[in-house]
Amino acid sequence: MTAISRSQYEDFAPKYDLIENAPSYKLEYQLIQAALGDCRRLRVLDLGGGSGLHARQAINAGASKVDVVDVSPSMLEIGKSIEASLGRTESIAWHIADVSRNISSQEISTSLLGPGEYDVVMVNWTFDHAKTLDDLRGMWANVALYLKPSGRFIGVRTCGKGLRAAYSRGDNGKYGVTLTNMEDIPNGVRFKVSFLVDDKVVVELDATSMEDSYALVDAIPRQLGIVDFEIVPYEEMAIVKADHEYWKEFIGEPNLVVVKARKG
Repeated sequence: MTAISRSQYEDFAPKYDLIENAPSYKLEYQLIQAALGDCRRLRVLDLGGGSGLHARQAINAGASKVDVVDVSPSMLEIGKSIEASLGRTESIAWHIADVSRNISSQEISTSLLGPGEYDVVMVNWTFDHAKTLDDLRGMWANVALYLKPSGRFIGVRTCGKGLRAAYSRGDNGKYGVTLTNMEDIPNGVRFKVSFLVDDKVVVELDATSMEDSYALVDAIPRQLGIVDFEIVPYEEMAIVKADHEYWKEFIGEPNLVVVKARKG
């Protein structure tokens, strides 16, 4: 997440975990869980991990420890409070840094494992705060730097197929999210994301997504040695199987995708 994005996350950090009630997040949760699989004894780095929504999933999947890196102190403090309420103080470590820049050159580098030492690196939604190709390249460079050889990458991001889908327009929000104010920018698109609970907007943020990311081209990470990209299939998730008709529009034009890959 770039430093420019920091202020909006500071503003709505106290409300951010409300998105867990959105249908789209419930699907996202299951997709991430499937991507994580068995994480027993693994060390995980969560870039742009905020309050640790998915870091906690990794711990529940058996990870020995997760390092969460985020630019927003407020988001990290919320994560610490949640962990304390669960009676855990050592499972997740919290670090402030801009993940669009080389982490190894920032102060937190001494409190992380070294380059090439993480079994799993996650980047969830953070690519959708890359305002330029340089931002996106910086994020992927950190993934490539910190992953072990053959280490796993996992991440959720905007999917271009559903960017302008009818179900996510401002007057709809069927799955608890709307994408509005679409504006083309160099190499990508800018838009507003609104999360709804009981048809009321609870969280809003400005997002940008580079075409290399939303179109699943992934030329940048491939250049950095990340290979074997796979999409986690929606149809295999329990929430979709339980009501396939409800999710039919989404599956036809998905606006989010969970991607797996590995370091070659």
